[in-house]
Amino acid sequence: MKKKAWGMSVIAFIFGLILGCYADDSSPSTTGNVDYTSHNTDYSILIRNNTSERLVAFKGELKAETLIGSIPTKTKDHGLPKNPALFDKTEDFLLILLTEAQYNAYKSNLGLLRNTPFTQVYVSYKQGGSNSTLYEIAGCLGGSNGLVISNSSSVNVELRVNSVAGEILGFVPAATFNTIFNLQDGKYTIFPIFKRYNQFRDTVETVYPKEPDSDNAWFKEITVSGGETCNWNLEDLLQSTTFTSGVAWVYIENQTSGEISFLNGLVYVMTASGRHEISSGESTTFQVDMPKTADGKYADSVVVSNWKFGPFGFGVALQTSETDAAPVTSLIIERDKMYVVTVTGNHSDNTLKAYVSKIIDIDTW
Repeated sequence: MKKKAWGMSVIAFIFGLILGCYADDSSPSTTGNVDYTSHNTDYSILIRNNTSERLVAFKGELKAETLIGSIPTKTKDHGLPKNPALFDKTEDFLLILLTEAQYNAYKSNLGLLRNTPFTQVYVSYKQGGSNSTLYEIAGCLGGSNGLVISNSSSVNVELRVNSVAGEILGFVPAATFNTIFNLQDGKYTIFPIFKRYNQFRDTVETVYPKEPDSDNAWFKEITVSGGETCNWNLEDLLQSTTFTSGVAWVYIENQTSGEISFLNGLVYVMTASGRHEISSGESTTFQVDMPKTADGKYADSVVVSNWKFGPFGFGVALQTSETDAAPVTSLIIERDKMYVVTVTGNHSDNTLKAYVSKIIDIDTW
């Protein structure tokens, strides 16, 4: 009887090991107090993890109380939980990602990993607004080679792989030194994207450096293998190149007697801080992102045809000019330009109208 019981215990143990080897890492699970479940509706931040590491996410600082949740390996659209204690207002912040192994090893003193996280990403959260922006973590992260970045400039930089619209390698805040990202062996084409929040416009401005005498994005090629280290100081790049953006801006002047909004079809267009309302007599700037092209770059322009301006349900489309009521059936919006839209009249007496009153070239830093 004892031999039989012992034999069945061994069989059960081996069977458990087999099941563990074939477990689906993307299935909902928890490790200690870390939540790996994808929150598909009521989420805070949306992540695509292209790496082979299980990642643990923190908001702004590496502390137990700033832990948001975790992301399984090779997951496509993973919604991090929305803890009310962490997400109670609209804001942008640094999303710091550790591997599960880093988290378990340094759980009692997470601050030791401040300069050597797995990676970090600049993200924004909109209270009461859409948080559908997908942040895609580069699959080349996690090797034994070090990319050491110094950013002594006053501008934040995001590093992307293969194109300006490619996977995110990492984010380096302004005036920081020796931020290390670990890469697998290989040859990489890295595109720097500079970002900053413009409080006056309430937009997150995004620009990238251009090659000399060209509109093509500047990039740096590196090849690493065998545990080597590559050093890169971004200040020289910032000082020696010109820039272009992947966005345009719509500046709306509300000259009506009531509150209005900017709508794309039936969907509110939001500012960076999650606002869509424009009070009477006020002006507000909205950012229009250029779409990605087939070669992974940002398009030079986008055609729009369903913009409306006014109270929800009573918005009007653009007309040709202040005095010409002919409708604008399509409008070409070009990057690096600001489109001033003036809205006048009142929907209650059928005098509401909106038109592009001015187009301004924007200096990109």
